Amino acid sequence: MGNTHDSFPPFDSSNELEKQAREPLLLIARRLLAEAQALSSRIAAVNEIATAINRTLDIDEILRVVGKQAKWLLDFEHCSVYICTDTSSCRLVTLFGDPVELTATIVAEDSPLGRAMKTGQSQLIREGSLSVFLHSYASQIFVPLQSDRQVIGTINFATTQAHAYTLEDLRISYLLALQVSAAIRNASGFAQLNQLYAQLEAEKRKSEQLLLNVLPVRVADELKRTGRVKPVHYDSASVLFTDFKDFTQLAEQLTPEDLVNELDYCFSCFDMLIETHKLEKLKTIGDSYMCVGGIPTPNRTHAIDAVLAALQIQAFMQWRRLEKIKNNHPYWEVRIGIHSGPLLAGAIGHNKFSYDVWGDTVNTASRMESCGVCGNINISKATFELVKNFFDCEYRGKVNAKNKGDIDMYLVTRLKKCFSLDPTGLLPNEDFNQLYAAIQSGHPD
Repeated sequence: MGNTHDSFPPFDSSNELEKQAREPLLLIARRLLAEAQALSSRIAAVNEIATAINRTLDIDEILRVVGKQAKWLLDFEHCSVYICTDTSSCRLVTLFGDPVELTATIVAEDSPLGRAMKTGQSQLIREGSLSVFLHSYASQIFVPLQSDRQVIGTINFATTQAHAYTLEDLRISYLLALQVSAAIRNASGFAQLNQLYAQLEAEKRKSEQLLLNVLPVRVADELKRTGRVKPVHYDSASVLFTDFKDFTQLAEQLTPEDLVNELDYCFSCFDMLIETHKLEKLKTIGDSYMCVGGIPTPNRTHAIDAVLAALQIQAFMQWRRLEKIKNNHPYWEVRIGIHSGPLLAGAIGHNKFSYDVWGDTVNTASRMESCGVCGNINISKATFELVKNFFDCEYRGKVNAKNKGDIDMYLVTRLKKCFSLDPTGLLPNEDFNQLYAAIQSGHPD
């Protein structure tokens, strides 16, 4: 009978040791795989948040998305973002949890948020903080938001559970902060760009308004479109001049400031009246005021428009005269002259544009003013023929005008009674308006 131990297989200690060593390795491998899968899922969640927040350029919408989706990254009972792009626009936005009011203590340099802002380093608190901010939460994370190497804020997470956050949580928060920083930078850049566009548009409107103060709309449009303005010949237009009698002598009784204020007051009123009657203001020279009817858009009523405006300028100056007398102040009396005829109109100049008119009609209109009667409206025969059916006029006879010889002149007194709405003959009635519209349309009969 042989040895009993020969019936048993020999013991292989190396296989048993290998088996025992394999189990911990498998456990470690499984844990690392699970952690890698979890990390991969969290990184994917960060990417999804990044995609969502980059769909908008509104900072509040960006923060809303972050507050809604950050729960996929880590557990928290509080989430907030502190943004401080400049000292005048710092704010703390609570995205999850009870709202927290921004105070100086929260952003103090010795607070976790303050340290993150100052150093640009994330702050991980595992067992509570002495800081007033989030003091009721045991675990806290403060991650700086950086843009162009400058810390513009922090994103903050907190939970009441102690030791809740790990270095991996800190790294995930950092990845989220990078995406949030980029989105905020893009939104801020877009907002600044919009602000610049708005400022540019405001400056453009201001420039265009200044241009329209000098040039008529049609002329300004032509200048912007082509860079130049072609002179235009008009077969018939009405030129109106005003001038104040004894202006130089009366001006000596006023301070320079009072003189300018009075001229501005009078001419501003003239501007309003001639605009009402579709006349185009050309210029003022000292105390002289010049405007034209029938340009830059030709019309058949330019002479009527000019006389209506002149009547209202005359009435305004009469009222102003009474006000001055009442207050024992010096006053001006106005001469108004109108002549109608052909002229040439255009813009001159390169840096400082001026819309002006040329021709004998302009010279004759100037003589109508200088040869006029103070306080009255002096018109030529050419203008009289265009307005005689609407206004009462007195024939002055032939009046000698400088370099013009004798010219037939008329004084306009008022609207004809049949066309007047008021006893003074200043305001037109419905019959006037109907005939005026017929002339305007080219069917006066």
